[in-house]
Amino acid sequence: MTLMKNNTNKALQILGMAAAIGVVYISLFSSNIPEGMFEDPNTGKPMLLGPIAIEELQQDPFGEWYQIESEGYEVDTELTSAIDNPSQYSYEVFLGTWCGDSRREVPRMEKILSEMGVDIAMVSIITVDRDKVSPNGEQEGKDIRYVPTLIVSKDNQEIGRIVESPSSQTATLESDLFEITLGIAPTPNYSAGEYK
Repeated sequence: MTLMKNNTNKALQILGMAAAIGVVYISLFSSNIPEGMFEDPNTGKPMLLGPIAIEELQQDPFGEWYQIESEGYEVDTELTSAIDNPSQYSYEVFLGTWCGDSRREVPRMEKILSEMGVDIAMVSIITVDRDKVSPNGEQEGKDIRYVPTLIVSKDNQEIGRIVESPSSQTATLESDLFEITLGIAPTPNYSAGEYK
């Protein structure tokens, strides 16, 4: 009887340990974060980090907001067609998939660049964390303080950038791009002239 009681106790201990190990395993290795994505420490939701293709933003879990902004935006084709040879410039976009401004402006930027005839596959798209850092350091030397940041360069020299949103209440992404290509880089529209 004592032997049976000891065996039962040992069996219960083993089952208890197995259950504890299972809980630890599940908490460590199961996640709702899709493979290739990272967990946003503030929200627990998926985010992208590093260089990406635009198609990655057009798929779950980002596709819904991407599609809404892209489809809802009407490109000012009069201004985009006035930009002389848009393919002579190179474009870099830094964004955070966790950032409301990025979610609004990046689909619009892509639609504008596509309308201008720019091969979006040739646009460098870098996703950053909340500290504006990419795992491979692509942000280094770029002065990325806010996202999204669209940097326009010619002959490997930056000629202008759009940060967060158009440069003023009356400006648009298209008008800012037009001014950049004319050599009149607009000053980003920050609260009280300072970074927020």
